[in-house]
Amino acid sequence: MKKLLPLLFAAVFAISAADAPRLSRSLITSVEKRLDDRIQRMWSDNAMALVGSARGVYLPGYGIVFTAEMSLATANVSLMNPTLSDADKVALHKKKMERLPLLKSSMKDVLIATAALLDPVPATDKVSIALILSRYSSEDPAGVPLQIVFEGTKQQLLAAQKAGPAAIDGVVKITESN
Repeated sequence: MKKLLPLLFAAVFAISAADAPRLSRSLITSVEKRLDDRIQRMWSDNAMALVGSARGVYLPGYGIVFTAEMSLATANVSLMNPTLSDADKVALHKKKMERLPLLKSSMKDVLIATAALLDPVPATDKVSIALILSRYSSEDPAGVPLQIVFEGTKQQLLAAQKAGPAAIDGVVKITESN
């Protein structure tokens, strides 16, 4: 019995390891870099759009999650100008509100493209992108979430990609939180 127990544990481990998708770190890193690049190129006047680089993690039984921290817009804050004037705050809020729809549209496309790159992820698992939107402590937070999560099952995302743009809205779930 003593010799059988280690063999039993080894067999259980081998079976569970065989069921887990084989996601290489290089594949995840490649997707992280694509997400970083897309965020950095989103607006030509916002060189600081990417605040925190993308990180991906696979969660067995759930799917893959990529997170990144970004800024929708930045203000002219520096050592010489350390605070935002009231006019700066209004202009910054306006710009962020204008950019939210483009961000959502772009990230839906990124989510679909990401799902297509992840062959090892099971079709029923989720593909998620969580964006943390940075803000200044003194700015107006009304209408601008702190976090937006884009998600869908890999199978539904790939089907929507084939069906066309109209199908994408029906499968990408967007959750905002403050």
